[in-house]
Amino acid sequence: MEFGLDIIKAIAELGILVVIAGIFLFFTVKNNNRQEAMFKTLFDNLIEQMKKCSGGHVLTEEEDKLAVQIDNNVNAVLQTAITDLGANRVMVVRYHNGGKDMNAVPFLKFSVSNEQVARGSKPLMPYFQNQFRSLIAYPLREVDRTGKCMVSDLEEIQEKDFGTYELFKNYNARSFYGHALTSTTGYKIGVVAIFYETDNPIRENIDDIEHYLGVLSGQISALLVMKEQ
Repeated sequence: MEFGLDIIKAIAELGILVVIAGIFLFFTVKNNNRQEAMFKTLFDNLIEQMKKCSGGHVLTEEEDKLAVQIDNNVNAVLQTAITDLGANRVMVVRYHNGGKDMNAVPFLKFSVSNEQVARGSKPLMPYFQNQFRSLIAYPLREVDRTGKCMVSDLEEIQEKDFGTYELFKNYNARSFYGHALTSTTGYKIGVVAIFYETDNPIRENIDDIEHYLGVLSGQISALLVMKEQ
């Protein structure tokens, strides 16, 4: 059956959702030649729609290898930051389009794409995927406004943003520092953030943290924009 090759290709290119849809439809119409032809047309349309939803581009082998290399390099510099700063957590927050509302206005969302933690700290990356930026409004607003957010004591933001205060407090944070990640044009595309927890005896020097974050954000920004070239 010729469209079987299309299904295999779709599995490789478009993922499990297409596979599920294809298998379901195949077993629904497999005994009827006329319906099979209809299925072929429907399946082709499904592939095209999925491609449109992903920006019309399927990752090539070369692009995948580059993406893996970039990801490994980002994780390496984050792990170095954990050691250099004696922090509990360092993460990369990436901005992205989260779809649109009924007025066609895009939702502003973020996801944590990379995270390294010190021994004894629990990873938070799985809990911060496809979240509204308003979830941590004050830190991201400050980064968008000034390029950084330096909070040496979580209590400082209790009155400014109680939601973020409670969220970070639940994750045992006592201080956090963020610096903007930028595109080649200087547009803010995310944040690199460092966290210290309440049971960490280190008392960090804010000037040193700020300088380190400036260098770190430059390194990560340079790695991320490699995908644009």
